Amino acid sequence: MDGWGIGYFRKGQAYVEKSAERAYHEGRFHDSFQRLARVITSKFIIAHVRLRTSGPIDECHAHPFVARVRGQDWIFAHNGKAPAIESYRGRTVHLDEAVSDSARAFEYLLDGIWSRYEDLRGVPGLFSAVAETSSHLVRDYPGSYNYFLTNGWVLFAFSNHRQFMLLKDSRNLEGGLLVTTVERGLSGENWERVARQPQSRGMLMAIVGSDIVMREDVP
Repeated sequence: MDGWGIGYFRKGQAYVEKSAERAYHEGRFHDSFQRLARVITSKFIIAHVRLRTSGPIDECHAHPFVARVRGQDWIFAHNGKAPAIESYRGRTVHLDEAVSDSARAFEYLLDGIWSRYEDLRGVPGLFSAVAETSSHLVRDYPGSYNYFLTNGWVLFAFSNHRQFMLLKDSRNLEGGLLVTTVERGLSGENWERVARQPQSRGMLMAIVGSDIVMREDVP
């Protein structure tokens, strides 16, 4: 495809390595992609392989993105198309090096989360802030959104145009949970399909460890 990236956490700090080169080409994996896939240990790992629909093929357009807000790192990856949000400019954080709808959506989410989350604590409060912000994102800047967002202790997965495929208790995962947007999953195992209700603005999940602790259709 048109670039790749892997994001993960180590001792509370986010790390992202990405490239505009192909993850797999002519029977070979990219050396750095293969090395990272073998050695990373993290509560959450976000991997993205880009299929370009707009913009140049360069590292700035590869995912995931990373930002630090009030002493906390966040990792974000997006699959979709929302040209309406390209005019947005974040107040909490500015990803000046990334000129894409995905980067602007990340800025919008962080602005909305922190404006709603200051007086709340724990996963339910943060979930409520992410859900409300995602609803406003779809309303204010219509488009196709499908994202993963994590601060290292909880991962949020939202979609308003595609499905999520879930796999747990695989003999290859050692108790982990695998979530992908690839419609048929990534193996021949028994994947569970999760999608939004037609009348909603999207479906949001919160994942802690290998468990989905909250799930809601966003009004």
